Amino acid sequence: MKRFLLAALLLVSVPFAKAGAGSFPHISYGFEWGYTGTFLRSWQYNYICNEGFRIVDSDEVWRYFSNGTFLVNAGVDLADKLNLSVYSGLSGVYFRRWMIPLEARARFCPSGLDHTGFICYMGAGAMLPVSVLRNANFGAKIGAGYRVSVFRTISVDFLLSAHFTTDHDRITDPDTKQYVPAADVTKNASQYTALCISAAINF
Repeated sequence: MKRFLLAALLLVSVPFAKAGAGSFPHISYGFEWGYTGTFLRSWQYNYICNEGFRIVDSDEVWRYFSNGTFLVNAGVDLADKLNLSVYSGLSGVYFRRWMIPLEARARFCPSGLDHTGFICYMGAGAMLPVSVLRNANFGAKIGAGYRVSVFRTISVDFLLSAHFTTDHDRITDPDTKQYVPAADVTKNASQYTALCISAAINF
């Protein structure tokens, strides 16, 4: 994860250093806010319960939770159709589960970054929980939408995207109803899948 974050920082910082050397790259920044609906949660557990037995549990549940997201970004236009940015902010991924993303995102506009038209993007990075079990997790997303050029380099995006986020749970012993100590846990993984409708303003 540290190597990924370092690579993302270098990808953004190097073009910034050259921003005045030619027509590209151009510095960009913006804001994004949206509504996220998490509809699928899956998990894989392997732990020793209070009575000394090993329990292996994996399952998935289709249950809908509403969340919100607010992100800021800074990056560069590497060409007239391609942008690379780093995003961060606050993202809701499940019931009472919020994370701070550190995401590298590539955006592609076939009509040009400064023109009205179709936009698509892919992003991935670290997800840092704001409460219990603050282990760094992984998040990825893919999306598409429509960009409206407002004035020169100012534009507004209307986006629909699919999100995938990993996490770690606080496992409860089925007999005592207490949390299982970390020393008794061999595997603790969970995943969330969601759809997000968002709007973004870019400068």
